[in-house]
Amino acid sequence: MTRRARVGAWITFLAIAGCGFQLRTWELAAAFETVRIDAERGVDLDADLARALESAGVRLVDADADVVVRLTDQNEDWRSVSVTRGARTAEYELALQVSFAVSDGEGGELAPAQVLRAERVARLDRDNLIGSSEEQRLLAAEARDDLVGRMVRVLDALSRHDADSR
Repeated sequence: MTRRARVGAWITFLAIAGCGFQLRTWELAAAFETVRIDAERGVDLDADLARALESAGVRLVDADADVVVRLTDQNEDWRSVSVTRGARTAEYELALQVSFAVSDGEGGELAPAQVLRAERVARLDRDNLIGSSEEQRLLAAEARDDLVGRMVRVLDALSRHDADSR
């Protein structure tokens, strides 16, 4: 790295640090002490959501909880979205979706059932199939992270609403 690049990197760092920029963190434990995740058969986003909630300070339980998150109908679909001149697939689209709802411990609806969907496009390089499959794996992980992040944001909004109503 040249001296000029290092100076530019430091200036950028100081500008970001000086403006008060911080990575977004979630403090859900103040509103929701315990959460239970109910995932239907075939839904595997529950483990990712559990990790995200634990990192936000929430205690996960299997029985009575302040909040119950229901995950249903997870679908992952890959389809061809573009082709080459030789009529071979050039790009695939991943569509990952899950139904998500939140209720309180007594069964009262906090967030109605909604379908969350994330889409990503992966280019298929026939000269580098290993790289293409790795890209597909990374895009699938990114889509999963996107859905989990959206679920956590819903819970964050609910926690803020709960705090405002007290």
